[in-house]
Amino acid sequence: MTTFLTNPIATFFWGAILALIGVGIFLHAKMESNQTAQFVRDYRAAMIKAGEAGPTAGSSEEALAIQRFTNFLKNVGDKNYIEKQTAQAYADDAYLDDTIATHYGPEEIRKYFLQTAETMTSFEVNILDSTRSGADHYIRWEMIFAAPKLANGKPIHSVGISQVRFDTTGKVLFHQDFWDSGKHIYGQIPVVGGLIGIIKNRMR
Repeated sequence: MTTFLTNPIATFFWGAILALIGVGIFLHAKMESNQTAQFVRDYRAAMIKAGEAGPTAGSSEEALAIQRFTNFLKNVGDKNYIEKQTAQAYADDAYLDDTIATHYGPEEIRKYFLQTAETMTSFEVNILDSTRSGADHYIRWEMIFAAPKLANGKPIHSVGISQVRFDTTGKVLFHQDFWDSGKHIYGQIPVVGGLIGIIKNRMR
């Protein structure tokens, strides 16, 4: 028994198993409980709160509101722009959920985008098209960005849609993004990306 325990191969083997058990326990402890139903409730509540009193369809005010918002999207990687323009683009009681985090009001949103910009070495958003349904505007975009801690710093390409509601002055009251942050953010983090890949393979 003593020989077995002091054998380098056996020691490595059991050490690796214990390490994996430890990682499993740690990850389980950090797992969030299922909050999906709460997310949907928050999403619906935020839409109700935003209301439907935005610019009239086809008006110059609507065009200006869309232009201001899409300009903001294009410049999310520019810290100076974020500092100066967030309060011009988002209303005082604005709601933002980009699938990674939820924030309220221009000050929270400004700080969040500044932190995001700090992590990126390059950022580009191309607006593909937009449409309106009732009070909601849907803006389809392509995003290309790079960050040292993701994909070894190589450009990451993604597509998504922003659902937006404006107030009567054309500022954003409600902003919900729809895109695969799991694939394009978490999936590009070492180790985490591998775990996501394993989970995806098991679900096929």
